[in-house]
Amino acid sequence: MVNLITQFDMLLAAAAADPPLQFRLDTMVFSLLIFLITILILWKFAWNPIMQGLETREKSIADDINSAKQANDKAQASLAQYQEKLAAAGDEADRMVAEAKEEANRAKERILNEAKEEADRQRQKAIAEINAAKDQAVRDLAEKSVDSAVVLAKNMIGKELDKSSHAQLIEESLKRFSQSNQFSNN
Repeated sequence: MVNLITQFDMLLAAAAADPPLQFRLDTMVFSLLIFLITILILWKFAWNPIMQGLETREKSIADDINSAKQANDKAQASLAQYQEKLAAAGDEADRMVAEAKEEANRAKERILNEAKEEADRQRQKAIAEINAAKDQAVRDLAEKSVDSAVVLAKNMIGKELDKSSHAQLIEESLKRFSQSNQFSNN
């Protein structure tokens, strides 16, 4: 062990004698040789895997870029398709609104026509009822007039009319009254 310490002291003394930036040929050759061996080892064992890794990464990045472009193209196509569908839906909604308005107008016209027809029927019915009531009133008036006339004639003539003569007299009076009533209406 003493021998080892002595040698270490000598090494330190030799190193202290040489300046640190001094050019030494043996150190330079040894450093160059170590450098070349390191390059060869790296070339043999590390360069190809590093290059393959870089190529794989480059290919992966290119594939990702292509995938992104394809996804963007698909998204643009989907957007265009969606916009077309949206425009078609808007057109369909406009068409449906127009149809609904048209149907509402048809329903309005139909309801108005039905109401007008119903009003005409009601008016015709009312006119028929009025005419029937008028005819009945005329008939009643005529019968009472004839009865009064018969009673008056009986009193004056002293003779009684039978039922058939009485009915014939009523009919004739009605005919004459209706004819005179038609001339007054016109």
